[in-house]
Amino acid sequence: MSDALISTILQQLTKVIYEEGEQQVKLVTSVGKEIDSLKSTLESIHALLEDAEEKQMKKDRSIKIWLERLKEVCYDIEDVLDEWKTGLLKSQLDEADQNIFSLFKGKVCGLFLSCFCCGQVVHRCRFALKIKDINERLDKIAKYKDRSQLIPREVRQPRRVERSGRVESTSFTEVSNLHGRDEVKKDLIYSLLCSNSDVKTISIVGMGGIGKTALAQLVYNDGAVMAHFDKKIWVCVTEVFDLSRIAKAIIMGLAEPRHASASALNLDSFTLQGLLEEICKFIERKKVFLVLDDVWTDESESWESLNQALKRAARGSRILMTTRKDAVVKTMKSFRVFPLEQLSEDVCWKILSQEAFAGRGREQCKNVEDIGKKIAKKCSGLPLAAKTIGSMLRFRKTREQWKIILNSEIWKLESEGIFAPLLLSYLDLPSAVRQCFSYCSTFPKGVQIERESLIHQWMAQGYLNSSENPEMEIIGDEYFECLVARSFFQDFQKLKDGSIWACKIHDILIDFARFLMGDDDFVLKEVHPEDNLRMELSSEKIHHLLVILTTNACFPTSLLGAEKLRSLSIFRSDREGDVTGNLFIQLKHLRSLIFSGGNINGFPEGDKLMHLKLLDLSDSWLERLPEAICGLCKLQSLFLRRCPYLKGLPDKIEKLVNLRHLNTDGCRFLTYYPKGIGRLTSLRKLVGIMVCCDHNDDKKFSLGDLENLCHLRCLVLITGCRQIDTNEARRAKLQNKIDLKDLDLVCPWPLTREKDDVIKVLSPPSHTTVKFRLRLQATTYTNGL
Repeated sequence: MSDALISTILQQLTKVIYEEGEQQVKLVTSVGKEIDSLKSTLESIHALLEDAEEKQMKKDRSIKIWLERLKEVCYDIEDVLDEWKTGLLKSQLDEADQNIFSLFKGKVCGLFLSCFCCGQVVHRCRFALKIKDINERLDKIAKYKDRSQLIPREVRQPRRVERSGRVESTSFTEVSNLHGRDEVKKDLIYSLLCSNSDVKTISIVGMGGIGKTALAQLVYNDGAVMAHFDKKIWVCVTEVFDLSRIAKAIIMGLAEPRHASASALNLDSFTLQGLLEEICKFIERKKVFLVLDDVWTDESESWESLNQALKRAARGSRILMTTRKDAVVKTMKSFRVFPLEQLSEDVCWKILSQEAFAGRGREQCKNVEDIGKKIAKKCSGLPLAAKTIGSMLRFRKTREQWKIILNSEIWKLESEGIFAPLLLSYLDLPSAVRQCFSYCSTFPKGVQIERESLIHQWMAQGYLNSSENPEMEIIGDEYFECLVARSFFQDFQKLKDGSIWACKIHDILIDFARFLMGDDDFVLKEVHPEDNLRMELSSEKIHHLLVILTTNACFPTSLLGAEKLRSLSIFRSDREGDVTGNLFIQLKHLRSLIFSGGNINGFPEGDKLMHLKLLDLSDSWLERLPEAICGLCKLQSLFLRRCPYLKGLPDKIEKLVNLRHLNTDGCRFLTYYPKGIGRLTSLRKLVGIMVCCDHNDDKKFSLGDLENLCHLRCLVLITGCRQIDTNEARRAKLQNKIDLKDLDLVCPWPLTREKDDVIKVLSPPSHTTVKFRLRLQATTYTNGL
């Protein structure tokens, strides 16, 4: 992870030197030499990091400590460089404001100009002192490399994953984990269908990565099972036990599809007693099949009330549970238990070879088959290990490359169990992609992860910077595809064109990512209603915090030891409760803030969160976005989806000059979009924006205001107008937006013959896919076909 971080820093240092030389940004005397020295030291360390990371995995404690110290210094360097760039950006914005002021007044205020110049000098002096201090710290760390016996290696670069390779790797996802389970499957289905007795619980138990969930999915989707039961519900329980959340998930599974959301059913206002009563109503006289996947809680009192409610179902109803713990099986009083054993070497080889030989000829396969079978033997009968190793071997073409994997020292790390084969796959990833995978530790287990959201979080952490490609979203797509091809993701949700829009990560891989991140880098906090409102982190070096608020729990009023946080994600089971904005003042290094389903009172001024690049307040109860957000000049992504009471965006939104993504989809009362949106020239994606199409409104965002948004790739506009003004359409210049891939128009009336006329008036590029949407339906046209 440190090598990718250093690569990013080296690019930023090069940019600082360029700005000094080419853009007349003069640094304080001697700091230029300090920057050159810093860059030289980092380059000499960088070459050793591939070897250092592998030796760290082999339990070399001295190298582990050295890497941790190096990472801390690198984080500090990144902060200082970010502060430098933010200071420059604020200076440019202040200068622009002063120019406007000067034009208005007719002359420049000398005192203001003097203060402005003084401020720039102070900013540069602070930068110089911080760079000097960091150089001294880094020099001490660099001395270790001279006696460490580390070997310089070439840093592995990401390679482009072809689309055909991605499709082949995912086509086995639904099959490979199920080899060797045919008899168990038949017996399990028989147990579900054979008797018309009272509600019974059946359990699948086994170690992580053995294929419990895959077997449950196969049974759940079996034709005979589907025909036998009136209702089927799948609930992913995970290690964070929240009975109210589980009850809501059951109700949503039982409800009609058109009502299958907590907000549509108004479940957020229900007490636990009310939720259980609703379950009783839904399942009365119905034969129900409920799957509880990944159960950890073995306290009988936690389950008792739900078990009583489920007894209202018709005779013959079944509960299928998957768990790693025998104690859970006893607690749930299972009448049948299916322990999953490790697979045979032959079955492991079958799984591995399917992944490794995708797209290869018979001769190529025969050439490495003997080595492959020996590697399969090392997978210890675990399908997840065989699948992941097989995905890695797909990119190894020669016998020599396969032998390197077979003879790797990593296999000897028996204390890591299943992590040994996963470590092999992880170390085979390009360094830039490794840190992207490690970041996945910050997600709760069992959740569906949207591809776009994940890429934006990588962007916010600075993982997608490249001197070769300025389009971070494209780099993120390539890294995502790389992890898909290596089987680090699963359970894909796809669009009609076959592209993946969401996925899940196996629980074992989440554990593995947290193992890589380390206890001093990532913390998960589960908050209950009775917990203390003062949260103290175990280490001041923690950079990523995931907080899960159970039903009726309040977010802590104070966070101790959180000064170094770079990401804070808050998930709650209900939509009640606020967080005070003062809580975030101390989080001055924060890059990503996600608060799903809550509200922030008194958002801090922008300079308190100067590094913030991603802000997600989706599903919140905000009525108006506070003006203070406009001070977040580094912000790249702003998500305000499904905010039911949001009515307007701030007037000074044009100050968010780095904003690339603005999404207000599902905000039904949001009608005021300021014209300043048209000055956000960094925008790549604009979704759910209400636009005035029949004239150029003086205050509200109009169609023609798209004129200068030249980098747009996706545009979703909502219009209440019956006609599109020709002058406005011409002023929008959509035909010049060569990167525009998708254009959606959400209209309040059904379009029939007018569609072709609308496309003709708007004149988007010929490759742009245009969609007209009315409520939940969409009609698709590809312009030019």
